[in-house]
Amino acid sequence: MSAIDLILLGSIYQSPKSAYGLQKQVEARNLSRWVKIGSFTAYKKVIQYEKKGYVSSEVIKNGNMPEKTVYSLTPAGEKAFKESMYKFSSGKTRVFLDFNAVIVNMPLLDEYELKECLSNIKNSIQDTKQQIKESLQEHPDIPLFGRTILKQQFMLLETLEKWEAGFEQELNGLGE
Repeated sequence: MSAIDLILLGSIYQSPKSAYGLQKQVEARNLSRWVKIGSFTAYKKVIQYEKKGYVSSEVIKNGNMPEKTVYSLTPAGEKAFKESMYKFSSGKTRVFLDFNAVIVNMPLLDEYELKECLSNIKNSIQDTKQQIKESLQEHPDIPLFGRTILKQQFMLLETLEKWEAGFEQELNGLGE
């Protein structure tokens, strides 16, 4: 199981949802900043979960609204969810930043392109840090578990700012 599976199963465990409802909750919890879960992914996943016996589905019609399929966690799904919770909480901590793929390929760029990419990374770190800061200020009612993730990410971004400044300094030293 992946982190995406853990997030989606946890959301269904919290309360039955449609695939669209799953995707909307991911957005509402600001998780889409860290994991890519669109409505197609959520739909594909719930179909997989149903085949594995992790969820059961029920088609619901509300007034004039179109029918929708709502998924509920089964006992097997609850077991898979809890096993994943223990697996992920005890596993190795992996940190992969998308921009590391850029850094690995920087030697292929000329000096101008390299500085442009580094500037983009620096700006992205600063922008994301600012977004989190604003989110924490604008939404003081964020539940503890969401708030702690935002604070964690903010602290990591502060560390990344220091790392980026050091990396930039080292790159400038190479050019001399």
